[in-house]
Amino acid sequence: MLEFVVAFPLILTLIMACMQFAHIWMGKQVVHYAAYCAARATLVCEKGEYQKAAQQAAEQVCAWVVNGMTEGETDKKIPGWGEIAGSGGVKRKTKVTIEEVGQWNIKAIVEQDFALIMPIAGPMIGWFCNPWDSGMEYVEQKTDDSGNIGDADMVRYAHIKFKETVYMPKPYVTLPKMGIPSGGW
Repeated sequence: MLEFVVAFPLILTLIMACMQFAHIWMGKQVVHYAAYCAARATLVCEKGEYQKAAQQAAEQVCAWVVNGMTEGETDKKIPGWGEIAGSGGVKRKTKVTIEEVGQWNIKAIVEQDFALIMPIAGPMIGWFCNPWDSGMEYVEQKTDDSGNIGDADMVRYAHIKFKETVYMPKPYVTLPKMGIPSGGW
């Protein structure tokens, strides 16, 4: 019984840490795919619609891994799938930036506040990410319109921020623009 009392908390922590690291890896891959979708969405619309199209594409992808809703936020609906439980905070937790890089490339940056949902391991990992920032550095802090920091989520989890960048070339070129002689093709 004494061996169980000594070993069980350590084993439980290791199991939760393994599960949390797998969740982090999955979340990072989803956010990278959201950046890809944001860049791809900009290629098929007019320049004035870049930001809106990219934001919507990234939110649709990130809705599957976001956790946390505040009062007034409703779950997102994906056509053909229905509501995604717990996805109401995706707009608040997903930030997309679109830039044109030169004449032929699009750069999409997606930032996502990712909740570390595993008990024991989540707060430990969140604390290790930035232990000296402000005392509660691992907890998502949001400001309201007046600049006051308040509790955004009904359930407080440790958070880390993913930032993924994707460059995507435009899939079309014109011969006069590129200066390539068509006779050699």
